[in-house]
Amino acid sequence: MNYRTEMPANRGSVKSRNVTLLEHWTVKGRLDNGRVFVISIKPGFEFDGASIPRWLWRVCGHPMECPRLAAALAHDWLYRSHVCKREAADLIYRAICKNLGIHPVAYNTEYRVLRIFGRSAWNGWSLDDQTAARKMGRLRWR
Repeated sequence: MNYRTEMPANRGSVKSRNVTLLEHWTVKGRLDNGRVFVISIKPGFEFDGASIPRWLWRVCGHPMECPRLAAALAHDWLYRSHVCKREAADLIYRAICKNLGIHPVAYNTEYRVLRIFGRSAWNGWSLDDQTAARKMGRLRWR
């Protein structure tokens, strides 16, 4: 599967954690069940990196580091656009991290934290936000 370790993105200030995608970006991957996904996101999409609580940084790593930032980009777009179920979005994040070579302890911990605490982030997007995000990208299943 194809994964880029460097992100074509403009990072905002450390305080704001805003990241803007500068180029068209595509990632293709495979879930553990064999289902293949392709996510394409257009330039201009803004995201905030991985939402890893500070107390987990020693286990998982910094939320703005590459290659994790690639998984965060896909996951943030999936959560905002609601083009799939929340569980699928979390599984895609896990699959991308796994294929990027992130340590299994880190990506499994992050996946569990997403499953436990991600509901408020998932529910936090209005219909207008979802519509706008859908215009910025596409998810295809193969």
